[in-house]
Amino acid sequence: MDYNTIITISSVLLCILLFIRSTFIRLSVKNREKAFKELEQEITTINENKIREQEFQTSLKHAEVSTELQKTRSSYYTKKSNLRPPVRYEYAQTMFQSGMAADKIGATLGMSGHEIKQLLKLANLRVPDN
Repeated sequence: MDYNTIITISSVLLCILLFIRSTFIRLSVKNREKAFKELEQEITTINENKIREQEFQTSLKHAEVSTELQKTRSSYYTKKSNLRPPVRYEYAQTMFQSGMAADKIGATLGMSGHEIKQLLKLANLRVPDN
């Protein structure tokens, strides 16, 4: 073989090796890009789940607070036999007995006239203490 043939064959082999190497590099880059995108999706999912969990925790706290606010006064006293109504209810009954109108009682105590009327009806239905 002469010198030119050896150089030509060497050049062709070098080109083939470079082509194969570049193909492997491209495949490696594509695989890494795919893995990177999958990681980005996992991070996004984790962040969305964290946000949902925080929203749930916030709504749970609000629910706990509203549940506490909705409890009747008697539920705060555990098994006490001598439960008394709020003082303002007694004031409303005393004011009514002294001849004051329900609307004026409501304005004085910061309650609606309708609420005062209901309280007075309930007071009349109340079972006397033994």
